[in-house]
Amino acid sequence: MPSRINQGHSSCVSATIIIACLVAASAAAQTAREVRGAVAVEPLQNEPPAKIVIDPLLAEPLSHGRVVIQYRTENLHMAPVFGPAALAVSPRVGHIHVTVDDAPWVWVDASGEPVILNGLPPGPHQILIQLENANHQLLDQGAVKFTVPEAPMAASAAAQTAKEVRGAAAVEPLQNEPLAKIILDSPRAEPLARGVVFIQYRTENLHIVPVFGPVALAVSPRIGHIQVTVDDATWHWADASGVPVIINGLAPGRHKLLIQLVNANHQPIDQGMVQVVVPRRRNRRRTSESEFSL
Repeated sequence: MPSRINQGHSSCVSATIIIACLVAASAAAQTAREVRGAVAVEPLQNEPPAKIVIDPLLAEPLSHGRVVIQYRTENLHMAPVFGPAALAVSPRVGHIHVTVDDAPWVWVDASGEPVILNGLPPGPHQILIQLENANHQLLDQGAVKFTVPEAPMAASAAAQTAKEVRGAAAVEPLQNEPLAKIILDSPRAEPLARGVVFIQYRTENLHIVPVFGPVALAVSPRIGHIQVTVDDATWHWADASGVPVIINGLAPGRHKLLIQLVNANHQPIDQGMVQVVVPRRRNRRRTSESEFSL
């Protein structure tokens, strides 16, 4: 009889612990609204303020000189939709502006994918990520400070060689697949007149997908992304969204943009160079929110 009593008591204790755990887990779990924001049918005026949450850099890529920053947004959907008319869209839509160190220009990204940079020189750096609404008005922001480690001598030599022949090497095609290509449109004239570089592109025989690593080289059809270098910068950013390349804040004058099509393991396949002349504006401030519609 005591044994049965003990068993019953043990069962009650176990049940109590399970219930307590379930209640604690339920309280800790975030709702879909808390993570994804308001649903499309909810009026915009009822939406809470938009926020950006930025994670620390991924340590393993940084040890190899590659910067990978993950982030998420709250109460805002990332979408390549721009202009003052989009401010009334519900749920709220927007994008990010990314500034590297003290650069006077930003690049615009509406993919929601991690921010990825490669080629930054060793030493301390800062990346500012600003959450903007569809009309490029600041909603929230965060900065990430980090130090790029010195590369080993062998890696430095290899990097120099790759830079010297950047884009020259073609990757062997997958069996029965033709070589991949990138086709760049000329910068759109109307945004460029306002100081905004807007370049659309398309690819042939390759799908732009945010999947990386040597294992992905065997995927068919072929997948990859682009790398964008501005002027003679030693670094570039990777983009796997397929949306146009957008840059704001370049100094008046001539600039060149190298857009490389690379495979999932960051090896060049094809490339194109775009040269632009940013006009001189009447004042030196950045393009205002009302002017920066696309």
